[in-house]
Amino acid sequence: MKSLFLIICWLGIFGIGAQLRLDDLSSRPFHADEATGAKITSMRLEAGTYIFDPLHYHGPILSELGAIAARIAGEEKWSELNKTPLRLVTAITGCLLVLLPLLGVRRFGHPPMLLAALALAMSPLLVYFSRMYIHEILLAFFGVLALFQFAARKCWWPAGIWIGLMFATKETFAISMIAWFAAGILTFFICKDRPTIKSAIITIWKPLLSVGLIALAVSMFFYTDHFTRWSGAVDAFRTYFVYKTVEGHDKPFFYYATPLLLPKNAGGLWWFETPLIIAALAAFIGSFFSKSMRHDTRIAIRFLAFAAAFHFLIYSLIAYKTPWLALLPWAHVCLLAGFAVFLIPNKKPIIAGALALTFIPLWFQARKATGRYASDDRNPYAYVPTAGDIETLEPWLESIAEASPDTPMEPIAIIGSEYWPLPWYLRKYSKMGAWPEAPPSLERLPVIFAMTDLTDTLIETHVPIPRGLRTDTPMIVWIRSDFWDASVNQPNP
Repeated sequence: MKSLFLIICWLGIFGIGAQLRLDDLSSRPFHADEATGAKITSMRLEAGTYIFDPLHYHGPILSELGAIAARIAGEEKWSELNKTPLRLVTAITGCLLVLLPLLGVRRFGHPPMLLAALALAMSPLLVYFSRMYIHEILLAFFGVLALFQFAARKCWWPAGIWIGLMFATKETFAISMIAWFAAGILTFFICKDRPTIKSAIITIWKPLLSVGLIALAVSMFFYTDHFTRWSGAVDAFRTYFVYKTVEGHDKPFFYYATPLLLPKNAGGLWWFETPLIIAALAAFIGSFFSKSMRHDTRIAIRFLAFAAAFHFLIYSLIAYKTPWLALLPWAHVCLLAGFAVFLIPNKKPIIAGALALTFIPLWFQARKATGRYASDDRNPYAYVPTAGDIETLEPWLESIAEASPDTPMEPIAIIGSEYWPLPWYLRKYSKMGAWPEAPPSLERLPVIFAMTDLTDTLIETHVPIPRGLRTDTPMIVWIRSDFWDASVNQPNP
C-alpha cells in the first residue's frame, strides 16, 4: 500500500507539471528570442552543418535538439517550421526536470524529494520558460542532473556529461561553476567534523579531474559540430571575450526579488513565489538546529542554499538581467524547499500535505501566466512579450494578396532595427529583406514593415496600417495602394 501510494504521488506530481507545460503549447505568440533560435535551427537543417557564433546566440544544444524535433515533424527548412515541435523540446525537458528528485530518493527519502518535485512542477517561473524555445530550461535540467550526480558521492564521472551539456547549452554555465565552487568551499569550512584540507584535496582531485575532462570532451563534440569544425573549439572559449549583449536589458541589483520574493499586484492578480523562499529558508535554518537530521542531509541543504545565494549574487551584480537567467538558481531553491519536510516531527503525512497545499497559489499563477497573461506586460515573466495580434498577420497578408492574384506581393521589406520575431511570421515569403534605413526606390515595394517613420517617403504610394509587434515596439505596415484598393473593393464572400 505504501509503494502504491508513493507511485500515485509521483505520477500525480508529474501529471501536474506536464499539464502546465504541454497544454495549448502553441497558443502564445513567438517571442523574439524564440524566433531567433528557430532561424538558427533552420540554418542547421538546411545546411546540414552548424557553425557556432561566439558573438551571439549561445551554445549549439538547443538548435541540435530543435533540428531533431523538426525532422521528426517532417519540417526541413525555415518556411516549414512550426512552433509546437520546437517548443516540445523545452516543454518535455521541463517535464523531465520535475522527475529529477527521484534520483535523490535513495539518499534523502521520498518526502523531501516529493515536495521538491512539487515545487519544480508548480513554480510559475519554471513553467513559463519551459514553454519557450530558449536555452535556459535546458541549462537548468542539466545543472540539476549534475547536482544529483555529485550527491551520489560514489560515482562522480557522469556529472562530467551533464556539465559538458551545460557548457554546450549556454556560456553562462561558467557562473554555475563559480557558484558551486564557492558553495563547496563555504560548506566545507563551516562543517565541524571536516577533514583536513590536504586530505580533502587528495580525495577529490582525481574525480574532479575526470569530471572536467569528460565535460570538455562532451562540450567540444557539440561546439565542433561533432568534431568536424575545429574552429568551434576555439570560439567556445573566445565567446567569453567577444560576446555582445543587446542593449536595453540593464536592471537594478534587486531585479530578481520580484516576483520571486516580493509579491506584486498586476492585472488584478498577485504574483509571488514566496512560499518556496520561506520553505527553503526554513530548511537552511533547520540544518543548524534540527537534531533528527542526518549529517549528509545537512551538508546537502547548506550547499544548495549557498549555491543558490552565490548564483543570485553573481547574476545581480551583472547589469544585464532577464527573468529566464534565474531558472537554474531557482531550481536550487525548489530543491531546497523540499527539505523543509525534515522540520516536521516524524515527517507526518498530514502536516507534509498541509505544507504542500501552500504551493497551490503557484499552480494558479502558473495557469494564468501561461494562459490569459501569456503575452501580457502585466505578467512579470512575460519579458518584452510579442503582441497578440501578430498571430493574425499571415492570414491578413494572404487575404490582401488574394484580391490581386495576378500581381506578386513580393519582395517584402523590413525597415528599422529590433524587428524580431517579425521574420518568423513572414517565413513563407522567399523574397524579403531588412534594412536599418530606407533604401532607394522603396515606394515600389508592395509591403513594407517599418519600425521608423516613413511618412515622407511613402504617404503618396502606400497606405499605413498600424500593427502590433512587441509591447515596446510600434510598427506600421505600409501596403501599396493598388493592393490595398483591390482588397478593400473585393466583394464579400
